[in-house]
Amino acid sequence: MAEGVVFDLGYRPHEGERLGRSGARRALYKDGLRRVLGLRRKARRKVFPIVLIGTALLPALFFVGLSVIAGEFDQAATLFGHPEYFDLTGSMALIFIALAAGELLIPDRVNGTLQVYASRPLTTVDYLIGRAAALATVVVAFLWLPHLVLFLGRAWVSSEGFGAYVTGEATVLLTTLLASVVYFAAFAPLAFVVASVSKRASLAAGVFLGVITISGPTSASLVDAGFPSLGLFSLQHHPGYVKDWIMDSSTHSWIPERAGYDPILSVVVIVTVAVAAWLVVLFKQRRAA
Repeated sequence: MAEGVVFDLGYRPHEGERLGRSGARRALYKDGLRRVLGLRRKARRKVFPIVLIGTALLPALFFVGLSVIAGEFDQAATLFGHPEYFDLTGSMALIFIALAAGELLIPDRVNGTLQVYASRPLTTVDYLIGRAAALATVVVAFLWLPHLVLFLGRAWVSSEGFGAYVTGEATVLLTTLLASVVYFAAFAPLAFVVASVSKRASLAAGVFLGVITISGPTSASLVDAGFPSLGLFSLQHHPGYVKDWIMDSSTHSWIPERAGYDPILSVVVIVTVAVAAWLVVLFKQRRAA
């Protein structure tokens, strides 16, 4: 008669430190960073973030190299400023946000991971804080670091000297950082709304980019047709208008400006839409959990 083997399949008590909700939020944050940047994932997941980041940094490196070769920093500096550079990186950040929001929310909901999170002492708010913090870190860095590279490069080749340039122009780092936060606050909540109702990240990205892109020309046509109040619905142009206000520049004919609105009103619109969007995301995530 064969002898049976008894396996102890019981659970063993956890003897380590219990990190609680704050530890869970940190874990979600770190996992979110890896998802957005494609770390510890297949090579094809890394291609798009690397290409976007490289493309965002390339103009700064090109400008600094051109200034070194030409030896005429003061003349070259007038050709490419921080406000114009921000318009370029801001457009690329939209694509980054569109794809990243879906990667952060949709797999958890589709694969049932969200229900596992909900069975722990982790609230839906904790979950969203971890995911939003990860996206905020990457997006703000994506928008701001190219300006830091451009700033340091300009300081290096400046005829004034490195120290004098840094002392005299340091405020540009603060204004570009603040503008980066404005862009995240304006676009990320809307991307999360679309991701919270979609089952595919690519579809969510396409819908988000489509809505944002269409809002600009549509609002412009309505404002030019004599309906200035509808300029408030130009979701694409409010962040740019606020950016120009912060950086004391004028890089574009923004629709809220053409409609006669003050930049403060654009700030109010951004905050209002962001709060409403986060409430929608919170409601959808709670239902899914």
